[in-house]
Amino acid sequence: MPDTTSSISPSSIWPSSIWLVARVFAPDEGGVQTYAREVARAYAAQGRRVTIFAKSSAGPRREQLDGIDLIDVGAASMMAVYWRLFRAMLTAWGKGNRPALIHACTWRAALPALLFPRPLVVTIHGREVGRPRGPALMLLRLTLKRARRIVAVSDVTRSLLLVRLPHLAASTVTAWNGVVMPFERHPTRFAQGDGPAQLLTVCRLVARKNVAAAVRAVAGCMQAGAHLRHVIIGRGVDSVRVRETIRHCGLDNSVTMAGYVPAGELAAAYAGADIFLHPQIALEDGAEVEGFGLSIADAMAQGLVCIVGRDGGPAEFVQDGVTGFVVDGQSVDAIRAAIDLLVSDPALCRRIGERARVWASDNLSWDRHCRLCLGGTAATLPDPTALLAEAA
Repeated sequence: MPDTTSSISPSSIWPSSIWLVARVFAPDEGGVQTYAREVARAYAAQGRRVTIFAKSSAGPRREQLDGIDLIDVGAASMMAVYWRLFRAMLTAWGKGNRPALIHACTWRAALPALLFPRPLVVTIHGREVGRPRGPALMLLRLTLKRARRIVAVSDVTRSLLLVRLPHLAASTVTAWNGVVMPFERHPTRFAQGDGPAQLLTVCRLVARKNVAAAVRAVAGCMQAGAHLRHVIIGRGVDSVRVRETIRHCGLDNSVTMAGYVPAGELAAAYAGADIFLHPQIALEDGAEVEGFGLSIADAMAQGLVCIVGRDGGPAEFVQDGVTGFVVDGQSVDAIRAAIDLLVSDPALCRRIGERARVWASDNLSWDRHCRLCLGGTAATLPDPTALLAEAA
């Protein structure tokens, strides 16, 4: 195989063909799966030929989705997946499908692509660069050294990487994820002053999401007389603790754990909600952190008021008191105070939700994200911080 250190031509900055590599993909659920799908769509919408190499529970399969070639190697052990991905890429290369650039959706997904002589872009999301130790850290260093561009989905993620590997500062940029804007949003009963507030949480149920604390805050509000309902969508290792908290607080009739729901039901849940509750926290001395928060960005796009924790990436794009509320996730009282304020004032809830929707539409773009991935600079694109100031 040719030398992987080949020079980067100007045409590779805006390549006509791209390989997108993801260790996970739809129909399996998760943030990286969503990221891979939306980045592929954005590249295709820019007129590029996109081939996705991935694995999912629906594989092995080869399909064309919205003009995008999907090569799914199927679920297997970690090493078997790496081998299958490499073999699939090598086969495509041998048949003449040779991209101008390879974009790996995580640093681990980049491993099968390291031997191909093309510029490499790697996206980092948060915890996967904060936690590796020993041989895994060495592999992380080797992989990111090979990358022409490292794309952090938030400044928090970029800082987490550079604390560990400061020599990568020049090649690492921040590019927020995008959203898919809904066509319209109809007023809820609460917004019209004719029903209880509907709270929504959508996330993988793990400790850093802090959902049990959110439930305790909801319990405090209801004990004080607030009228609300709370739906929790998602599943994960923390689901037992969350369910026990609901039972302990006597909220079985007010808080619903919906588990996994299909896309249509998820869209309906967003459309029917008023407040999005996601008071995430950082764990393991900051190594276990929410890098961005796609579900929060989606909630803003839907016009929901988001209550988020101050730890991690969400606090970068939710401006406290303007497009949402940023609270100390370690404090149940702080979470409860934000809920109480919104539940008692439907007009305030509506105003902040509308600001959030407009700001998300103006700033959280998959097209913008992909252009930054490929070498665009923030100087050539709209400044999101300036628009935050305008929203204030």
